[in-house]
Amino acid sequence: MKEYWEQQALSQKEAYVADLKAFLAINSIEDMSTATEGKPFGEGVALALEAMLARGENDGFQTKNLEGYAGTIEYGDGEEEVGVLVHVDVVTVGEGWITPPFEPSIRDGKIYARGAIDDKGPALAAYYALKMVKDSGLPLQKRVRFIIGTDEESGWLCMKYFAEHDQVPRIGFSPDSSFPMTHAEKGQINPTLTIPHHVPAGKANGWSLVSFVSGDQGNSVPDKAVAVINFDHEAKDEAALQEIVGQWREFLQMHHAAGELEQTEAGQLQFSIAGKPAHGMEPFRGVNAGTLLASFLKTLSFEASEFSFLSLLSDILQEDHYGEQLHMACEDEVSGKLTVNAGILRYNQQEGGSVRLNIRYPATISCQEYVEKLERRVDELGWTISNLRTSKSHYVPKDHPVIETLSRVYEEHTGLPAHLLSSGGATYAKIMSAGVAFGPLFPGKESTAHLANEYAEIDDLLKAMAIYAHAIYELAK
Repeated sequence: MKEYWEQQALSQKEAYVADLKAFLAINSIEDMSTATEGKPFGEGVALALEAMLARGENDGFQTKNLEGYAGTIEYGDGEEEVGVLVHVDVVTVGEGWITPPFEPSIRDGKIYARGAIDDKGPALAAYYALKMVKDSGLPLQKRVRFIIGTDEESGWLCMKYFAEHDQVPRIGFSPDSSFPMTHAEKGQINPTLTIPHHVPAGKANGWSLVSFVSGDQGNSVPDKAVAVINFDHEAKDEAALQEIVGQWREFLQMHHAAGELEQTEAGQLQFSIAGKPAHGMEPFRGVNAGTLLASFLKTLSFEASEFSFLSLLSDILQEDHYGEQLHMACEDEVSGKLTVNAGILRYNQQEGGSVRLNIRYPATISCQEYVEKLERRVDELGWTISNLRTSKSHYVPKDHPVIETLSRVYEEHTGLPAHLLSSGGATYAKIMSAGVAFGPLFPGKESTAHLANEYAEIDDLLKAMAIYAHAIYELAK
């Protein structure tokens, strides 16, 4: 069977690449400003969902649009179901792209665009795999449900809606991680910490934080931060300002960072600094521009809530990727250490400060226990939690039939052992009691999800397509 599925995938290359370029050209970043009835996450996400469903309908599948929250493409009539779960929304683009992120470009066998590897490229490969199974005419005993989500990169409201209005398959896979397969996924604790703006009594020290902006995605490491500072001209003479300029330059040099310091027309100082982006599940791979900038600004001796905001960022969150300062550090043998990412950092003099954290806790750890640890620590720091979302962890034992089947298929196509993986990432696999994340990234290949110049290797997507077709058939036959 291996040769058959690989030949079929190779024959689809030209059509697949053309379809993928059109699919990637859709800007499907969540945009609530364009959200309407039937388009709960905005025009672009709805367009991507509709494009996928239209493809399924044209190819003769049964399709359904669940009010724009999710969609299904189905094949077969069995009572038992196999799920293939994908998502069509993408993260924001950031800066540093060589070619526009929604104008797909092919260079050296790689297709560059936002969503190329996360998750439009794999989603379309898995759809083509389902069509290959259908076109093969091979008999199936189970119904295959290709389920399309629209809010995976934000709040997973799409899957909550789906679970409330439809039946979630018990077994299956999501093509949204790495090969061989991820059988353990960390859970998530996503709080927004807030502190109101407070003007201290008595004489100010000459500095005030007008605004602070860094990050726009909770599950990404911010790659840029900008802060605007007011200063009392009478309290800060030219020599004092020049001293600050010198300290700023030394700071940038010490941290090998790019940054600027400008004086605005209003006489304010604007600091900006560049970090290094990374996926929120691996914050240690990036440089958080927001916490880095705060660690410098704290030396200017702000007061009250401004000092508390900068202290949280610089003393508690800066480079503390494993939650030591939050009193949450832990790990297990299945999925490793708890991680903390500060993804959205804001301060202004009208509303005060807010910090959106993305905390990923080990698969076998109690969520409630660590929520309570967080609440106690936040209270100690004088902050409050204004918004809290959690998602459960996920673990499928290595001897489960789904894992045995997918391992056999993977080994047959690659000749490599199917070592089981764990991940700090969250995929739709966890909504299935026996679901795993299955590809598309092959061992040793670079992951560019959530980064500038995101790409996928076209030949790898075709190889994954063959594996997905074979897997769907084996799970559903």
